[in-house]
Amino acid sequence: MGKINELPPYMSILGNKVYASRKWSAVLDDPRIAGLSYFGAQNKILKDLWHDINRNSHVLQIGLTFGNEIITVYGKVHLQGKLDIFDISQTQIDFARERYSHREMEIIKYDATQVWYEKYDIIICYNLLHELPLKTRKIVMDNVLDGLTNGGKAIFVDYAKPKWWNPLRWPLLWYNRLYRPFTESLWEQPIENFCSNKDDFRWNHTYYHGGMYQKTIAVKKILSSEDIVKLTKFFRNIG
Repeated sequence: MGKINELPPYMSILGNKVYASRKWSAVLDDPRIAGLSYFGAQNKILKDLWHDINRNSHVLQIGLTFGNEIITVYGKVHLQGKLDIFDISQTQIDFARERYSHREMEIIKYDATQVWYEKYDIIICYNLLHELPLKTRKIVMDNVLDGLTNGGKAIFVDYAKPKWWNPLRWPLLWYNRLYRPFTESLWEQPIENFCSNKDDFRWNHTYYHGGMYQKTIAVKKILSSEDIVKLTKFFRNIG
């Protein structure tokens, strides 16, 4: 694997110091607290996520999360599959290793902007992309998509653009502009537009709570667009 970097500057600039606090981590890890930011939609999202994962999958998650999301994923794969988790915060890694010490998952200090070489059946980015500057987001997404097996899938759960009738639309817009400056880009275009090779994947979108949240799944095509072009030319030549 590549070089492990220190915490990126934007995490401190945007006030994400909570990731360096064991005290706040313990508070936010309470499922009741973690679910507040989803306004009641988290249970439905996690239920759908459960169904998106095959029991025998080798799963990679980019970034530790608070609440029940990791337990949900682990609960699906721990008997027949495997769960690996990358994170760059040593505080979060120590906290998670303590919390999940009796569960068989591998929690690795690793910067997802660095290329890794192991291929995974499923890679999950849960509530991650809105925290990343656009250049960083592109790098991470490209690495995620390149890290899939043929037929593998990436699952991105994040914020989306609320419907015009959603009463939280305007408060969220101004809150994001003040405290989450990278979130609004997820309102403006679909997630697949932030990666380099979207044509090599099939994309599916599910929206929750009046469009506030999204689950976007990218399934890697067995044949890439380049392979299809080559095969088309081949069969034309022999036809």
